[in-house]
This record gives sequence, structure tokens and C-alpha cells, in this order.
Amino acid sequence: MAPKTEKFEDSNENDLMLTGFRHYPTDRNLPNKSPHTWLNGKRIDDDVGPYWRVHNKLYDLTDFIDKHPGGKDWLKTTKGIDITEAFESAHISTGAEKLLSKYYVKNISTPRNSPYTFHEDGFYKTFKRKAQPVLKKVGRGPSWSMVLIQDSIVLTFALLLISAAATGSHMLAVIAGVLLTMTGFCAHNFFHQRDNWRMYYFDLTLFSSYDWRITHGLSHHLFTNTIYDYEISSVEPFLEFLPKRNKSTLQRYGCYIYEFFFVSVLQYVEALKRICMILFGKQEIRPENLLPIMELLLMATIASSFSIASRLWLEMHLFCSASFIFVGLAVAHHHPDIYHAGDAMREDRDWGLCQLDAVRDRVEVTGNLFLVSTTFGDHALHHLLPTVDHSKLSYLYPVLLETCKEFGIPFRFMRQWDLFIGKYRQLANITPNVIPAGYINE
Repeated sequence: MAPKTEKFEDSNENDLMLTGFRHYPTDRNLPNKSPHTWLNGKRIDDDVGPYWRVHNKLYDLTDFIDKHPGGKDWLKTTKGIDITEAFESAHISTGAEKLLSKYYVKNISTPRNSPYTFHEDGFYKTFKRKAQPVLKKVGRGPSWSMVLIQDSIVLTFALLLISAAATGSHMLAVIAGVLLTMTGFCAHNFFHQRDNWRMYYFDLTLFSSYDWRITHGLSHHLFTNTIYDYEISSVEPFLEFLPKRNKSTLQRYGCYIYEFFFVSVLQYVEALKRICMILFGKQEIRPENLLPIMELLLMATIASSFSIASRLWLEMHLFCSASFIFVGLAVAHHHPDIYHAGDAMREDRDWGLCQLDAVRDRVEVTGNLFLVSTTFGDHALHHLLPTVDHSKLSYLYPVLLETCKEFGIPFRFMRQWDLFIGKYRQLANITPNVIPAGYINE
């Protein structure tokens, strides 16, 4: 099936060309979209056959899947896809490029669907070169502080879960939901890295670390706030973050009210979709998918009845879903001054610069590892180098600011309140920015 080229769903003035991509994402508008429909659509749009594309070359990594240091799932899921952005952001040194040459198949002349560039003298490649000696000195993996924070949160969550079941306390179930939210935020740091057992803490929520490696790691992180960002399309039409001129009044302002119901059930919806995919044979069940069921069974053995345990378990995950999504949507990516598909893009399509256009960091969080790890902090650096542990990102601020200064890029922090209000301003926004986001108010 040939990739589609169609109008961006908005108006005649705001068409596909403004998004920067050559094709409108296949299956983006399916009502039952999932990580797997996103991958299948990407395969159609990238059209590289049974290979992996990096820049303008095709590689056959089939024999390397089981040898991949990051884990075989990263390569198994991306077969038949242009992985240029994923390859560049995951590998900081040049070792991976040398290894890649062993699996070279041929050059490809078809232009990439993605608009992003990775020139050797560009912003992103320059930043990576400057980051290499810093990371060689401090390392890329988690510090003992990061491990202590993650494990302590999970232990506290487990104790609260047991206490809630033993006492039948709804308040303890809600507090357990708060700790479960923090567990998910923190574990997100680990599933970006090579396979490790702490990444499965994320599966204690009703979300899936495997699915999120696709929808968050391969989609949102690489194509932030674009039409290929699953985290944008998955909440539509209830939450319309793109500046479409045809938003209804209900979408623009009614979301202030119905958002709270929507975010409360979203984890349940994703879990039900995953169960349906498994039942219909479109997805294999994974051992970590059973962790929420194990929570329920544990609570049932402690509580006075299965009915009470079920209610407490549902309340816990309801609050986790509400707080996880509500916080996640308000901390980094949504404000009228931040790039969203339909806004004017900068002429220099360097991937690193476009990432900075689509994210803002908060002054209240930076510098505090606990807040960074539990509320998506140091987010610009995390997007630029997602496989670097959160505990090592602070070492890279001098390098980032130096590179920004070299390229004349204004790097900004925002206050959390401005981002919170900005999220609702963006939901109501129907006017695309005509000035690239990196230069607004300059």
C-alpha cells in the first residue's frame, strides 16, 4: 500500500505542507488507534521494505536483533521503519555508526518522510560531541540516588497498598494511587534505557512499558507535538492541542470540565484496548502485563472481601490515571509559545532545535532530582538524550547552554503556573503561530 498524501485535517490554509512531513500519517484518525496501528502506519509511510532506514541508507539488522545492547524489542518493533531519529538520539558516541556499517544493504534515493536533519555541523550533532566527554566522565546510567528514589517510592506504594487492603481505607487507596503515579513517572526514566528490571515498575500502573516504548519513546520523543506524535492524536478529539481553526466551542472550552473525567478513565481504556488486542491475537501477552492483576489478588487475600479489595484497587488506579495524565499534560509541552503542528517551523530543521521548540523546562523543578524524576523534569535534555539517566542530565546543562549560545538559540525556563494555564490556552487556541516557536517574543 502506498503512503498517503492528504490535507492536514483543519482548513485549506493549514495543509500538510505546514507540518513538515511528506505524508499524512496512515491510520492516524482511526477511532481505535493503538501502538501497533501507529507502527503499521509508519511502515506504510516510510516504505522501506523489510529493512531499517538510517538517513539515506538501508540496513538489514535481522541478525543483530538478539545482540542489540539496548534489548531486542527496540529492533523487532522498528523493522520496516525509518529509525534515523531513534538511532541518532539513542547513540551518543560513534561506535554504533561503525557497527551499523556491517549490516549495510544499499543506498536509498527516496526522500525521508521526516523533515528533520542531522548535519555534522548542526546544533544537535554539535551538542552530542560536546556531551560525549562529560558523559564519559560521569556515566550514562542511574546513580545510587536515582535507584534509591525509585525503589523507595515502589516500597512505599507496596506498603500503602497492603495497608489500604488491611484497613479498607479509601484514603490510603488514594494515597497509594499518588505513589503509583510517582512510580510511573520515575520508571519512565528506566524504560528509555537498555533493558533493565526497574523499567517494569511502570507496568504496576495500567499502562504498559512495552507499549510506551512505542507511543512515547518512538513516537512522542522523536516527533514531539507533530502529526506523528501518538500522544497528541491519542487524546483527540476530546483534547485538541493542535491549533486547528475548526475546533468546536465544546472542544475549546468544554474540555475544562470533561477533562477530569477523561483523564480518570484513560488508563482503563488503554488497558481494555490491550486486553482486546491480546484476545484477538494481534498482540502477545507479556509477563509484566499481569502485574496489576497481581496487585488485585494481593489486596484480595488481605481485605475482608474480594468486593472491598476490588473497589480499593479501582479507586487506586482511578486516581493514578487522573493524576498521571493531568500532570503529564501540564509540565512540558503545551503552551501557545511552544511549537505544535500547524505552527510555522523554523527554516533550520535540525532535530535538536525542533525538540527545543516543542518543550519547556520549569524553574521550580530543575536542580532537584526527586522532582525531576517524579514530574518529568529537565525535559529538554531528556528529549535530546533520552537514554541518559535523569540523574546525569544536570551535568549537561553547561554543554546545552554553551551550544545554544554558539547557535544563537534562546533557551528558556518557564514557571509551572504559566505552563498549567498555557495548556488551557493552547486547547482553546485556533490561531497557528506565524513565527517559529524558538523566536516568539524575541
